[in-house]
Amino acid sequence: MSLEIAPKAAEGRATWILIPLLVFHLALISMQVEDPSGMSLFRKSVLSAGVPILSASAAVWRGAKNTWGHYVWLIGAREENERLRAAVRDLTLREYALGQLRGQNARLLQLLAFKQAAEFRTIGARVIGRVPDFLSGVVFVDRGSDDGVQKNAPVLAGAGIVGRAVVVSRQQTQVQLISNADASVGAMLAASRSPGVLKGTGGLPLRLDYINNTEQVAAGDVVVSSGLDGIYPKGIPIGRVVKAQKGKAVFLDIEVDPFADLLRVEEVLVVLGIDPEVPKQ
Repeated sequence: MSLEIAPKAAEGRATWILIPLLVFHLALISMQVEDPSGMSLFRKSVLSAGVPILSASAAVWRGAKNTWGHYVWLIGAREENERLRAAVRDLTLREYALGQLRGQNARLLQLLAFKQAAEFRTIGARVIGRVPDFLSGVVFVDRGSDDGVQKNAPVLAGAGIVGRAVVVSRQQTQVQLISNADASVGAMLAASRSPGVLKGTGGLPLRLDYINNTEQVAAGDVVVSSGLDGIYPKGIPIGRVVKAQKGKAVFLDIEVDPFADLLRVEEVLVVLGIDPEVPKQ
């Protein structure tokens, strides 16, 4: 009886060994089987099994990349943007300052040319103050008696007469503009030499009085100082006629625009006296 049991046990052990071998053999065979695309089924199965892992890792990478792009990178971009804005502001201010220097240089060159052509001694001055009401026609300059300025000293700009000194302290002077309602200048028409009196109106234009109705005066005619008021030297440009018509009496109604920009003048020349080295004309 024992002889019958032994062969059965051996047969069972053989079966358990055979089954794994068959499975392994089938696996080896399946690794060689290809689908219609030419890829082996085993490789395809491995790739399919790895898809979730690859998808997860890709999602993690995209998240990290987006975090960098939307936060870390943007922080640097904001800082760079702010630096660029500051640079633009700096360049804008520099350009504005350069434009101001160009304008000032042009005005100073004009004053220099006027000074070199004049027969009187002058000193440069800057406008440092204005009376709030521009109709008052008063400005203050940074030159005074310590610089040789005296009362009634003519004040000029590169384009023509600005006004005269009315109050002089040691370091500054109050200047009455020719547009002041109380101001007057001995004037004449440059072409005909007809004398008159230029009067301030409290604004613009100015008024040229005492030119006879028989005179031929037209818009564009130049008006200069006559020297008859004892303040302004003769022949200094004042302005240009903008309107001339017959008046109700014997004199023409003439309006004059000054050459000097009285509302915006910044640099002036103050006349200190006749230069003895320059011969009179």
